[in-house]
Amino acid sequence: MTQLSKQMQDLSSAFAREGYVTLPNVVSKSRLAALAEELRGEYARARANGELFVGGGTISGHLNCFPGAQSRFVYDELEQNGVFDFVRKLSPSATRMPNIGCNLNLPNSSAQNPHADGNVASPFIIVNVAPVDTDLENGAMEAVPGTHLREYKYWQYALSGKPALRMRMSAGDVIIRLSSLWHRGMPNRSKAIRPMLAFTWEDGGSDLADPYTAHGGKITLLTNRYAQNLTGRLQERAFASLPALGKSYLFIRSVVR
Repeated sequence: MTQLSKQMQDLSSAFAREGYVTLPNVVSKSRLAALAEELRGEYARARANGELFVGGGTISGHLNCFPGAQSRFVYDELEQNGVFDFVRKLSPSATRMPNIGCNLNLPNSSAQNPHADGNVASPFIIVNVAPVDTDLENGAMEAVPGTHLREYKYWQYALSGKPALRMRMSAGDVIIRLSSLWHRGMPNRSKAIRPMLAFTWEDGGSDLADPYTAHGGKITLLTNRYAQNLTGRLQERAFASLPALGKSYLFIRSVVR
């Protein structure tokens, strides 16, 4: 029996109350450090060769990424340490393998607007694994405990006054959170890309029998929420450079809708 198995009841209660739990020191730090360098290397290679897309997160500094088949060891260690058993306890519908993803927080990124992921009416589990130490300097995520307990429109969230916290993590730590927990990516003031691995069960999990075969098993940089057309690039630049304007726009739009 893993240590996690012994703690499941207390962790389940904390998860229900806060919308997330943190598990320290789950995945090998040395192997994660090597993976982080591979991810950073692929970004540098794509940028140097002119292969990096325009917009799609490159302006605000938050990109999505498939971390490659070489990251499978993270899944294996999570399984061995009982993390996925705990996920299935929290969400019995999480029967398939998860979608495998990663976020790259680029140097000089901007703060995202607070949001919940996916369809709030159909929340799903997200397991984040920190490949590197994650702190205020390199953009530790901001989250608002308890915001998963009701559905918020943006204006309701903005006026709720709920206190946010920064989710500092050491390399190898795990955060299990609900997609309906309000959160946002924060600025990376360091000189190095800050990766964050993600295992998610939206739509019940991956459609692939082996999700590590996606993208030919290769590290692949992917767009974030902004479209790559002219409108999308203008919107991303406006939200990144004029955050007060972006907040006002989202506030008014949520009231009107």
